Amino acid sequence: MKRILQMPIGPRLTMMIAAIMVVSMSSMGGFLYNRAYESSYSNAVADLEGMARDQATRVSEWFADQRQALAAQAANPFIARALSEFRTALDAAPDGVAPVLSAYGSNNPYPSGEHQKLADAGDGSDYSRIHAGIHPGFERMLESFGFYDVFLIAPNGQVIYSVVKEADFGEDLATGRYSGTALGQVFERASKAPAGTSFVSDIQEYAPSANAPAAFMAAPVFAEDGTRLGVLAIQVPIGKLSAMVTMASALGRLGDMYIVGGDGRARTYSRYENRFNVLSPLPERPFITALKTGQSGLFSPVEGITGTDSIVFTTPVGVDFANWTLVVELDRSEFLAALIAFRNSVIVFLLIGLAAGLAVSVLAARTITTPLKSFIASMNEVSSGNYAKKIDVADRLDEIGAMGRDLSAFRDRLAEADRLSQEQEERRAEQKKVVDRLGSAIRALADGDLTETVQEKFPDEYEALRHDFNSSMATMGNLIGAVQINAHAVQKLAEEISDSSENLARRTESQAATLEETAAAMDELTTSVRSTAEGATEVSRYVGEAQNRAQQSGQVVDEATGAMSEIQRSSEGITQIIGVIDDIAFQTNLLALNAGVEAARAGEAGRGFAVVASEVRALAQRSSEAAKEIKTLIDTSSTQVETGVSLVNRTGAALQDIASRVSRISEHVEGIATGAQEQSVGLGEINVGVTQLDKVTQQNAAMVEEATAACVTLKQEADKLLALVARFRLDDKAMATMTAPSRRPSAPDALEWALNEKPAPQRPMSAGWTEF
Repeated sequence: MKRILQMPIGPRLTMMIAAIMVVSMSSMGGFLYNRAYESSYSNAVADLEGMARDQATRVSEWFADQRQALAAQAANPFIARALSEFRTALDAAPDGVAPVLSAYGSNNPYPSGEHQKLADAGDGSDYSRIHAGIHPGFERMLESFGFYDVFLIAPNGQVIYSVVKEADFGEDLATGRYSGTALGQVFERASKAPAGTSFVSDIQEYAPSANAPAAFMAAPVFAEDGTRLGVLAIQVPIGKLSAMVTMASALGRLGDMYIVGGDGRARTYSRYENRFNVLSPLPERPFITALKTGQSGLFSPVEGITGTDSIVFTTPVGVDFANWTLVVELDRSEFLAALIAFRNSVIVFLLIGLAAGLAVSVLAARTITTPLKSFIASMNEVSSGNYAKKIDVADRLDEIGAMGRDLSAFRDRLAEADRLSQEQEERRAEQKKVVDRLGSAIRALADGDLTETVQEKFPDEYEALRHDFNSSMATMGNLIGAVQINAHAVQKLAEEISDSSENLARRTESQAATLEETAAAMDELTTSVRSTAEGATEVSRYVGEAQNRAQQSGQVVDEATGAMSEIQRSSEGITQIIGVIDDIAFQTNLLALNAGVEAARAGEAGRGFAVVASEVRALAQRSSEAAKEIKTLIDTSSTQVETGVSLVNRTGAALQDIASRVSRISEHVEGIATGAQEQSVGLGEINVGVTQLDKVTQQNAAMVEEATAACVTLKQEADKLLALVARFRLDDKAMATMTAPSRRPSAPDALEWALNEKPAPQRPMSAGWTEF
């Protein structure tokens, strides 16, 4: 980075522009590619899903159409008549069924695979007559619907008619060797089903067809009166199903589409030879494993059937007879071919743009570095002092042109600065001459010579300075003369003020002594009033405490009254309880009396009980007497409590009266205390005023003494001022203009006269003075 920063601006600018273009174009290209990839990939996946679902729908609809066609044929009177006539003919065969059927099967003159060419065996049997009339119609139906074979099966399971007449012709599908085949399975279901129904088998290896894959459909056939005649069955054309599945045009060059069963075996052929056949076990792949468990969807990227990197989408086929899944497998490189081509186009575009950007960056750098080099050359000329050469870049309208114009203005200012520097040197020499002459005159002034003036002519810009200096010297001479006159006047006035100050000091001292005595008397009076106020305050406090005590006593009386009331209520309760005890004793006495009577009746046996009853009766009488005594005592106590309550109430009223009187006394005492405090405050303020007046008088006395001392000092300073002014040498003409006044002037009059003295006319100050 440091090396790059030290490079010339041209290569560095080129590198910066190129880097910016590379970053921006790469970012833009990457962004566009990612967006295009996401969009194209999503659209392609959506198309793939749509194609798979459409094909699955076509397969399910195809089976639905086949089943509908089979059901329609099963309801066709032609089929019912053929099945009925074949059954009747076979039942009436004199030698049984086997010879008749073998004439069209094992004894067929045509080779296997061409048995359908035999329409009439020529044996004169009713079966051959019926077969010759019906067989061409079934051949047309076979060709019309594209079936592989058509079967008529009797209710007992015997195949009594077949178009192709393979090894299953004449066999018993109910209990025979082919009962477990796909055809036997659909027959078993259709033979028990009602009219209008149909059944389909999954694709299985079929032995009569040399173990070739086969699937069958079957539907029951009924007569017009509802009699079950048998079953109509067809063999589904597997090749047609496979062709329909693989005919999709969007599979590309390497794609494939096929149906897989729940056992992981193919149910249709691959569109490519030697890849796999129907019922071939497919290799274990994630999507094959998933569809075995009923899972479907998109698998990408995934290893395909052939081991290539693929994109696979699986979707269930809507059939009710098997667990089929439609698989669409696309080669990933072919699937992404358009995206790869777009990516390559983007890379080529970026490379072309980068090359163009590099060329543009070089040209752009030159448009900046060329005028910069010219600007640097002009700066070198200006720095060397060559101000006459024109700056070439100043005519440009960009930032470099602005820099050139600024450099041109800077060059002009430098030239002007050089010219002003030369003029400054000349003026500096003239200033030195003026300063030297004024310095000589100022040194004379410092020595006290006020007669020195500047008579030599100065340059025009300094001539006003010379006149101003001479005028200042004249004015200063007048001021010094006035100072001498006023100094004499100040000396005389200081002596007079000193005498007056001494007299004032004596009178002030006498006044201060009188005020001091007055202040002492006021202080004593204030102390007395303050003591009275404090006593009144103390009395007010005691009265307040007495009032509080009286109020507290009233509360105690109220509490005593409440307590006596409680005692009275308790006595009443005790009286009631004693009444109850008395009643109990009375009842006990009655019971004891009754017990004694009963004991007497009992004779000798109740004697002991009579003794106990007598004791209980005596105890009850004593309890009754004791209760009466307690009641008497409680009644007496209640009377005394009532008397106590009355006395306590009277005591409370007396205490309340005392409290109210104490309250009024407290109010009067508080008024006295408040008045005493106000008097104390007023006297205190008077005392403060007298004290302050005493202090002011003392201060006046001190100030008089200070004024006296100041007058003495003023006289001394006036003497010193006269001595200082005497060292100045004044012009005789100036001294003549300052004659002594007829009266003795005061100091302000003399100073005003000196200041109002008109100096010589002055010339206005020029710019030269300001610069100096």
